Amino acid sequence: MPEPSGQGSRTVRLLRTTSDLEAFLPAWTALWQSDPNRTPFQHPTWLLPWWHQFGQPDLRAVVVSVAEQPVAFLPFYLYPEPDGGPRKLLLIGAGTSDYLDGLFASDCTVEDVMAGLQALLAEPGFDTLDAVQLRPESLLTRALQHLGAAESAAEPTSIMPALALADLPTKIRRNAMYYRNRAERDATLELTFATEADCLEHFEQLVRLHGARWQERGEPGVLDDLSVLAWHREALPHLAAAGLLRLATLTRNGDPLGLMYALADDPGKADANGQPNRTLYLYLPAFSLQHRDLRPGTVLLALLIDHAAREGFTTVDMLRGGESYKQLWHVAERPTVALTFRPERA
Repeated sequence: MPEPSGQGSRTVRLLRTTSDLEAFLPAWTALWQSDPNRTPFQHPTWLLPWWHQFGQPDLRAVVVSVAEQPVAFLPFYLYPEPDGGPRKLLLIGAGTSDYLDGLFASDCTVEDVMAGLQALLAEPGFDTLDAVQLRPESLLTRALQHLGAAESAAEPTSIMPALALADLPTKIRRNAMYYRNRAERDATLELTFATEADCLEHFEQLVRLHGARWQERGEPGVLDDLSVLAWHREALPHLAAAGLLRLATLTRNGDPLGLMYALADDPGKADANGQPNRTLYLYLPAFSLQHRDLRPGTVLLALLIDHAAREGFTTVDMLRGGESYKQLWHVAERPTVALTFRPERA
């Protein structure tokens, strides 16, 4: 059972088992919805399936409540490095999520988060707390800085405005229109989006195309792992039901040219002034090797970004990775940070 502790109206408790985490699901979802800086990478439909595949025996997720209402959720767990390496406290989703963080109600304070961290750091059995891919403005970042955690740069992400096709950078726009026109000669080109009912069917197409690309290179791809596949197969229908999935497929006469597995901010996401502030996160692409002469990647991205602009997204995030093609889209870097805390007993 979760263990409460604390003083006054603030309480801190640790969730130690998968059952505890699953029982917290309704409050987790409600807290996500109340966090003004939420992303799909903190939603339970993304992280709980991840935990089912990659979770360790020692969950140490922290819930901070004020007047019995959760205001902060810090989903840490203990990961022992193989062969006797350091025992690390990591955030659920580490390694496969481009933004890691806790969740914080709009009235949560740095002091609330620090109280949760102090309860976590009082636990025995770990050597370091490592929080990577944090946004600089996160309350978790600020709380760890207050506690004296060592800071270093983490891998940045690449962002650009969501633009209509006519407003894309000149070279990209010309290339996209040229290859779109080539693909449409004597053929029908269509961009469709997976639904809750058919998202797994679309995903299997993505797996097939993605695998073929990596096999050509003689390397295993990220989807060449049964646990990764099981995680996404569990998560996809739930992401679609929550409105957070954009699994796009570009077809030519019904044959897939390319797919993009993307996550989407919910329609209620807004900035500090109440203006819409939604991001489309481009997580995993796959393209047909048989149609590479039609540049399906360029065409799919251009049409998807155009669709995002028309749907009301303000930003497209190409996430981590320094692939050279991203510069053609005139992306800007969004920094993330890594913070490491080593307790004195270590």
